[in-house]
Amino acid sequence: MSEKVRYYLEQSIPELEDLQRKGLFEKKEITMIMRRRTDFEHRVTGRGTKQADFLNYVEFEKNTEKLRKKRYTRLAKANLIDTKPSISDWASQRRILFVFDRAIRRFPGDNKLWLAYLKYAKANGSVKVIYKIYTKLLQLQPRNVDAWISAAKYEFEQNTNAKGARVLLQKGLRFNSDSQKLWLNYAKFELVYVTKLLARRKLLSLMTEQQQREDAKTEQEATKGDLNDDEIMLPDFEVKDSLNSLPEVDMNMLGNPETNPALRGEIALTIFDIAMKTLVDQVPKDATIVTRESKTLEVANDFLTLFDQFESLDRHNLCGHVIRYLSSELSSNGKVILLEITLPMRYVTITDSAFVDKLQQSVNLLLKYKPRWGRNLQDEVTEGFVAYIQRFTQDTNSERLQKLLQTIVTRCRQA
Repeated sequence: MSEKVRYYLEQSIPELEDLQRKGLFEKKEITMIMRRRTDFEHRVTGRGTKQADFLNYVEFEKNTEKLRKKRYTRLAKANLIDTKPSISDWASQRRILFVFDRAIRRFPGDNKLWLAYLKYAKANGSVKVIYKIYTKLLQLQPRNVDAWISAAKYEFEQNTNAKGARVLLQKGLRFNSDSQKLWLNYAKFELVYVTKLLARRKLLSLMTEQQQREDAKTEQEATKGDLNDDEIMLPDFEVKDSLNSLPEVDMNMLGNPETNPALRGEIALTIFDIAMKTLVDQVPKDATIVTRESKTLEVANDFLTLFDQFESLDRHNLCGHVIRYLSSELSSNGKVILLEITLPMRYVTITDSAFVDKLQQSVNLLLKYKPRWGRNLQDEVTEGFVAYIQRFTQDTNSERLQKLLQTIVTRCRQA
């Protein structure tokens, strides 16, 4: 037995003696535990060590701890055990964390070990250990995009530290400016943050007079509908939980979306502008597989999909910014033109009172721009628009609306 193995095993003797003293394990069980630990120590300290050896070691310790807790609970209910805290109450957790620490030192590039380490630390509420793990992971793997995202998510969602999460994402982008995923998650973080601020404002009744008038008007319009639809629609989050998880800010300094661009999601739009320039500039001008045009469309579509998810924000403004950028860069691209034409209809359904007006706006845009295009582009955009509006016919049984849509289809094709 090597000196290192002997040293590690000797560290566990006080814990095993305490387990036997409390009557949680018999002497033969203590012997078996020591024998298994000796075997695992030889495996993880040997030259042929594998990642699985560390994971198996951890699993054995977890099972031992589960058995200890189960027996402790049973004996404590019957008042047959000394409940005064002692070394065996925390030694197992420390040992597992120590095994994990040795594992990532031996295999610093194995993400499976890092994930298992973090999962265990989070499950056991070891905040200081979690910070230590993330710090070490990001130092060893600065190009690991998922690690930066995970660290920022933990900082924001678990510790409600928006400033810390923002710093992590910005640092991650310094090392990974070519990561589209990281840019998208940075924009998503800023949108979620604004959404929570606005939710807090509404929950605390800190709305402007204009917002109150708009809400009153909405309520009046709602009462004109079916009286059987008397149902209060709440957000998808619990009020109490959301208040506890929202960041601490001086709400009096926020202003409102009309006066504060940040509350309209302008920070996310700035991130889009920087991300688009950074990601597209990294594509060679003479590239043939992934061209600058295809990369521009890919990044823009990802941001549009992201913005579509935030119903509480002005999505029309957010998506309009992206589409205007596309129109300035790719003005003759059929897909971009179709996005611009259908923007007024992007967030309406066929049952909305504004549907006909929005549809008319889109049709007018098509008829306005159509004479400027060549024949092929006219056919591409027209058929794309026709396919777009025909999807609405599946959502209604109204013959009047179906006839209207069919008339518009014919008009668009003949124009």
